[in-house]
Amino acid sequence: MTDLTPSSKYSIPLRLGLITGLIYTVLLFFRYKYFASNPVQFGLSALVTYVIILTMYLFTGIARKKELGGYGESREIFQSIFIVILITELVFILFNLIYLKYIDPAFWQNLKATSLSYYQSLHMTGEQMEQRMKSFKDVNQQSTPMGLVKGYGFSVIIDSLFGLIFASLLRKKKPASLDVLEKTKS
Repeated sequence: MTDLTPSSKYSIPLRLGLITGLIYTVLLFFRYKYFASNPVQFGLSALVTYVIILTMYLFTGIARKKELGGYGESREIFQSIFIVILITELVFILFNLIYLKYIDPAFWQNLKATSLSYYQSLHMTGEQMEQRMKSFKDVNQQSTPMGLVKGYGFSVIIDSLFGLIFASLLRKKKPASLDVLEKTKS
């Protein structure tokens, strides 16, 4: 039996936005808690996390296309993906604020120390280590309220580029013959 109750065009993106945000929170927690002892593991876990989040964006587009009956314009599909992006990146900011300010305020100092000892174990030169450690100086600027707003905007833009690609790949116009049949039925 088919479900005849109309659903809002926002139900899928809101639901999947919250699910994606929750997944992101769990993955960030594990990354910060268990993979921060080694910069390579930390970087790889960041990459894996991002691929999972991009997959959720793609899944949102697929779900929206399915909701539209298998046919959808890029605009309709992207709108859902964009809502999920906004929610997910907001959850990312909130999680980082809470985790880095209240749960583990020494996280960046600890990551910097473990990274330094890791680079020393690789027998890197002082210049190479200094170059790698330079990125930790930017963290303090990124953690300010204005830095977080800039980071949010940048992340939304980058994620939206992927969302546009997904929406373009998923778009499928309704054949003209189906439009004619629908008009004759009404």
